[in-house]
Amino acid sequence: MPGIIFLRRRWAIASDDFVYPSFVELCFRSSWLLAISILFGIHHGSFNCDNGYLLRYYYTGSIILLSFGIVLTAAMMWLSMKGSIRNDYARRHLNIILYLKLLLLLPEAIWITVATYWTFGFSYSCELTVYWTARGAVICAWIVGFWMFIGILIVFDPMGSVEQHMDLSETSSRKSSKYLIANSKSVNARVWEQRCRCLCCCISSNQEIDNAFADVSKLVADFFKDTDLVATDIAAGLVLVGQEQRHQKEKLTAVAVHSANAGRSPTTIENNRVDVMRASYSNRGQQKSWMTLPMMTHYMKFALGSYGWPFFMYNHFTTGVCRLCIACRCCACVRAPKDVVSDNICHCHTAAIKNLTKIKDQDLIYVSFHDKYLEIPFYVAVDRRFSSVVVSIRGTLSLQDALTDLSAKGVPLEIDGVPDAFCHSAMLRCAEYVKAELENRQLLEKAFSSLEEGSRLFIVGHSLGAGVAAILTILLKSSYPNIACFAYSPPGGLMSLSASHYTQDFVCSVVVGDDIIPRLSMPNMCYLKIQLLRALCTSNTPKYKILASGCFRILCGCTPHFVSSSSLEEESPLTPQLQAQYSTMIPVQKALLLAEDYAKEMAAAEWQLFPPGQILHITEDEEGRLCSGEPQYTAVWSTPEAFSSVVISSRMIMDHFPDVVLQALSQLESCNFVPSAGPMSSLFRHLFSNAGFSSSYQQAESRFTTIKRYYERLYLEVVCARLSLAIAVTATILM
Repeated sequence: MPGIIFLRRRWAIASDDFVYPSFVELCFRSSWLLAISILFGIHHGSFNCDNGYLLRYYYTGSIILLSFGIVLTAAMMWLSMKGSIRNDYARRHLNIILYLKLLLLLPEAIWITVATYWTFGFSYSCELTVYWTARGAVICAWIVGFWMFIGILIVFDPMGSVEQHMDLSETSSRKSSKYLIANSKSVNARVWEQRCRCLCCCISSNQEIDNAFADVSKLVADFFKDTDLVATDIAAGLVLVGQEQRHQKEKLTAVAVHSANAGRSPTTIENNRVDVMRASYSNRGQQKSWMTLPMMTHYMKFALGSYGWPFFMYNHFTTGVCRLCIACRCCACVRAPKDVVSDNICHCHTAAIKNLTKIKDQDLIYVSFHDKYLEIPFYVAVDRRFSSVVVSIRGTLSLQDALTDLSAKGVPLEIDGVPDAFCHSAMLRCAEYVKAELENRQLLEKAFSSLEEGSRLFIVGHSLGAGVAAILTILLKSSYPNIACFAYSPPGGLMSLSASHYTQDFVCSVVVGDDIIPRLSMPNMCYLKIQLLRALCTSNTPKYKILASGCFRILCGCTPHFVSSSSLEEESPLTPQLQAQYSTMIPVQKALLLAEDYAKEMAAAEWQLFPPGQILHITEDEEGRLCSGEPQYTAVWSTPEAFSSVVISSRMIMDHFPDVVLQALSQLESCNFVPSAGPMSSLFRHLFSNAGFSSSYQQAESRFTTIKRYYERLYLEVVCARLSLAIAVTATILM
């Protein structure tokens, strides 16, 4: 951090990003040098054939060039390891090594070109193994050169020449400053739009999609406009935020137990914060009779079925083909039924639905896998077990769906008696499309005709499908008063708080663990930026150690001892002399101040969005330190306000997968678990059982308010956003 300036332009790689690439290159060059040397030694006496001297020249030149390359690569790795993530002064000589590497690249390219002509352009009377080993080495060299070119394209920053001159602090004219800012925004937006179009090149273009690309690119460009960060800076910042969250959780446990044993009463500020938490839970309605774990588990299978055969094969990798073949329909393109749209030739998607839901052909009223922007796949079925009609809507599975997710403008949602109701614009359009299909084809009337009067209508979906299902339920509420919705892992940036409270009587959401999707909202983008920049500004740990600890955490479920949240705090502060050398941190600190100001404006905005309805939050009872073993789950009823922050963990992505949601629900159902009706996690149940609380309700309430205060404080201090993580992943791929 920041991106290096090389060849008079900025690159999307920092001076401390060469540790692992240099290590890989060092291992490769050393292995190659060893192999070339062994081959040269073996065939040393076999070069006396016709044109054999050319092979001797090739081996000799390759050994010399590889030796020089190893020395430069080792030096680059050593320099890149020096300093810390916020101090690149110790790496100030790295550019010299890069220029030397560039000078070495030229003779290497010339040499491999000449070697190609020598090895393939002449005939040799030597043994077959003599010249074919040389040819194999030449082919490997071209393959390595190709991947090196791909790597250069990845770190090439098309905005480097513009951002190099964007130091507004040196601009004396206010008018020219505004011009430079506007020019930078337009250039950034154009570049990000080109990247989005390249990533979604298979999507047919029209005016709506063009507008969506423009909105998404502007959103991404605005997020990165004030920062000079590379992809690894973002990854390291997320690792630091996650470590800080775990450190705060450890302190929370210790402080809560100490406070409970000491009998300290909450302060006025603590009481105010508890009142806020209590107010949010007082708005939570009572659970309805259909909001049970057996019903949730049952209809999760319908939601999973909407993904078709890809997820079915993912969950049944060994037996999936055989199970699908039994339910497939051969030559469906010849005898295509009218109730199945856009399935493949054997109706594999429909076969997956029938396998997962165990419904019969006559109970599958309509199936549509027609997939376009704002036109989402769904199906309608009759559920004989609970005597209901089910509309299942698919979640994100295509680039069109991803574009729908990112088109996150807020638009008004007309609900009688609910003021200030608005929702996600693209998901509202998808819900209107499904509603129009249901009405035009009279699908619900056909489905209810086979059931008794008074049967219920269930709208179910996962991820994007959950958001569309919740909005569709609102749209159909006036026509079907007995309607209900199960929204599994719904997006957090879905609807306003007033609309979310309105849906508590007929929408039940299910969230597993640290799932990042239900914690999405536009203001959280700013909070993530603040958390990330603050973590980068205060860390003295080298980036390669931070990234190593993050990978170790993902693979093994624990943080190594050489990098921990406690060790980060124990780093010695910078001396005044070194502060002057940390000039690269000045733009980051300015960006942090700007992000904090913008976050205050965002928090005061009226268009903050939340997940819908009543929320069942399923968490792991005890987090294991290793990745082995099946997790044990517990569950509590929560509110949309409780998901206004994101927890950075190794499970934040996997907890969103529909098979994980189904596994958690099935486990809770099998043990007849009854969710608690309050915000008490496994941590607090442990504290209550071991802290010596009396049975008096007043004493328990007093102690619990103290614990809730720390619980709320933890969530407020670790806020970040799902969309920002998606942006970081996109930047890692495209930059």
